Amino acid sequence: MHAIKIDPYSKTISEIELKVNPNRSLSELQSIIGCDQLVLTPLDRGINLLSGEDDEAKPSFGFSPLDEPVIYGPAVVLGGTPNRVSRLHEGLDTFEMLVVWN
Repeated sequence: MHAIKIDPYSKTISEIELKVNPNRSLSELQSIIGCDQLVLTPLDRGINLLSGEDDEAKPSFGFSPLDEPVIYGPAVVLGGTPNRVSRLHEGLDTFEMLVVWN
């Protein structure tokens, strides 16, 4: 499943392909984000941001997507609804324009 990884430590935004369907298992997302407790934040136009619970990684690294509060630590962006995630249809360039590094 196509997704976007946002990493505030290296200040990178990259496209990734998930091997495991996140609707069946969160283990791959937990490994990528580095946190057992995930928080799903619905964004605009059927876009979901999954991040670590606020917060196991609270140094000065963070980013703000689409006027949302600061997210500390890595996050993954997927498509879908708050009840079911799906393939992301937005491209990398969209998130490069929307993310503000803190």
